[in-house]
Amino acid sequence: MADPCAAAARALGVDFPLVQAGMGGIATPALAAAVSGAGALGTVALYKMEAEGARAVVADTAARTSSTFGVNVIPEVAGDALLRRQVDAALAALPDRRSAVFNTYGLPPRWLAAALRGSPYRLLVQVGSADDAARAAELGAQVIALQGVEAGGHLLGRRGVRDLVAETAPQDLGVPLLAAGGLHDGRQLAELIRLGAGGWLMGTAFIATPESGAHPDYRTALISAGPASTVITDRFDIGWPGRRHRVLRSPVTESRTRLPSSFIAWTDVAGGRQPVFRGSAAAPTAEAQGRVDEMARYAGTGAAWVNTVAPAADLVARIRAEYLAASGGRTIRTDVERPSEGAVSI
Repeated sequence: MADPCAAAARALGVDFPLVQAGMGGIATPALAAAVSGAGALGTVALYKMEAEGARAVVADTAARTSSTFGVNVIPEVAGDALLRRQVDAALAALPDRRSAVFNTYGLPPRWLAAALRGSPYRLLVQVGSADDAARAAELGAQVIALQGVEAGGHLLGRRGVRDLVAETAPQDLGVPLLAAGGLHDGRQLAELIRLGAGGWLMGTAFIATPESGAHPDYRTALISAGPASTVITDRFDIGWPGRRHRVLRSPVTESRTRLPSSFIAWTDVAGGRQPVFRGSAAAPTAEAQGRVDEMARYAGTGAAWVNTVAPAADLVARIRAEYLAASGGRTIRTDVERPSEGAVSI
């Protein structure tokens, strides 16, 4: 019987099919390079970056690692015009014939899927329902991530990750499925493989690494979190309306009424100092100054088991060792596929 992990690893161009999530401001080139260098797939997040910033971030990551890495884009936030500029800039920053994974939060526009088809670049699409998984496969996604409500950050659906994998896997979409949401331990990964996943997408645990762009107070709150420390809310919607999100509890989430959208902090965006208002979707990065505890400290339910700051490579190694032990020591045997090197036209 085919090994689903090997298939996912080949599709991603990695040794171990674990994807570090794209997290705006947190998923830095240093983090992506460390994760990819450890054999998994690191990811940089473009979020709302203009072309110049996107080009610099991708070029920086490519200079730090020779391994495949991911570039995360958010079509519903960027909008079509900015998304095109981001993709063009990312492609321009990638060395010739360099393999990379474009990771879209939500279904991508057809032009993006069509442009990547047959190119050196792979398409990973994150969805929150079995129906959207089928749409992603029809668009040409080479890998599909199924995001459960246990995930930190903005949510694409309303199902738990195990139920979502169990519902989607029998559709036999012809592409590897990744499970996302609440992951923190390699033993969970083995269980999700039995349900039909071929790999995993994980974000929260990577926040608590020295390579992430998280503010120190954000990391401290994360490693102090317990089982009831996260909540799904809609109160951080300035700049990203219409999506529920899972965050660490704070005065903002626990107030019986919505607090005023007052100025609470400063942060750096694209090299410039910008004010942060209460309710902003911006996560607290290392540059933030002010009431960091009232910013959007995104975290999944796995935060309860994140109890130390450790290098990203060590985290990948631990997760991999736990998975191998839980799966009876079975190794993931794969010769990484190198996709064709056709031109990309955006």
